[in-house]
Amino acid sequence: MNNIISTRTCKKCAECCKNYPFIELSKTEISVLEQATGLRFGEFTNAKGKAVDEYYLQFKNNGDCFFLNDNSGSYSCSVYEARPGICKKYPLIPRQEEACESNRVKSLRNIPV
Repeated sequence: MNNIISTRTCKKCAECCKNYPFIELSKTEISVLEQATGLRFGEFTNAKGKAVDEYYLQFKNNGDCFFLNDNSGSYSCSVYEARPGICKKYPLIPRQEEACESNRVKSLRNIPV
């Protein structure tokens, strides 16, 4: 798998992969991530509750997604090709689109010409 984040802005921003602690995973998404990573689901998920068999994607102590890699401010997703549906669809709502657009503008200002 390639797992390269395709846009320059996303490589520099990755805000959608930080402090977004409730990424609910379907059984299919869990299976795809297990196959892509070789990890067991318990290594990258948190149980939604004790009585149900539902899971959230685990986040690191600093609030970053379990699969987000930070290389001195340039970001990559270690499961980009296998990422959950919500990640593929982001930005989904106007507020998210506005945040992405704002970060695009900031990023474009910082790109050497």
